[in-house]
Amino acid sequence: MKVFVSPSRDEIGKFQGVVQAFPGIWDGLVLDVGCRSGNLKGVLPGKQVRYCGLDLFPPADVIGNIEADLPFADVSFDTVVALDVLEHTNNIHEALNNLCRVARKYVLITLPNIYELQSRINFLFGRRLSGKYGLPFTPTVDRHRWFFSLREAKAFVHMLGRQQGFAVVAEGCLIGPRRGFVMRGLVSYWPNLLSPLYVALLRREGVE
Repeated sequence: MKVFVSPSRDEIGKFQGVVQAFPGIWDGLVLDVGCRSGNLKGVLPGKQVRYCGLDLFPPADVIGNIEADLPFADVSFDTVVALDVLEHTNNIHEALNNLCRVARKYVLITLPNIYELQSRINFLFGRRLSGKYGLPFTPTVDRHRWFFSLREAKAFVHMLGRQQGFAVVAEGCLIGPRRGFVMRGLVSYWPNLLSPLYVALLRREGVE
């Protein structure tokens, strides 16, 4: 499996890594679902990109819920992006279907691999896997609702994509610079053990 390396460990570095991994898709209208503060916009290349960020809360350009359908017509955007989003939804199947519905050409997603090495070590020693899991004392809207491996994420995206008329045309592991420097080669052989993120690019069938 191909390995993509982010230039830094923070959110901006992850966005830069994704943009650099798929340089040919950033053209026309781009919808960033689960955009948070909209930082993806700042790393998009060129002047041919028109960006729209959607999230549950401001400062998104559009307020909307991916599980309640997206407030756009079919095939409204050339590229639809959902980075670390689907695992937060209750209805992950409907969420991915909605991404595909509004995409004219591409859908780009990342999903976490909870079976990677650091998570296994944390689980072995009784430590919390991350702040997105556990049993909080007060209700929260921001938490992971799914627990799956990279293999499962890959199979899920391929199957659901086909059902919506999309094919996975590129995929791989997205890792940070430290992990990339030390064991990039090993990640490609054991992605389910060593990669924290699965990244997939889907293209609508019949679109070149």
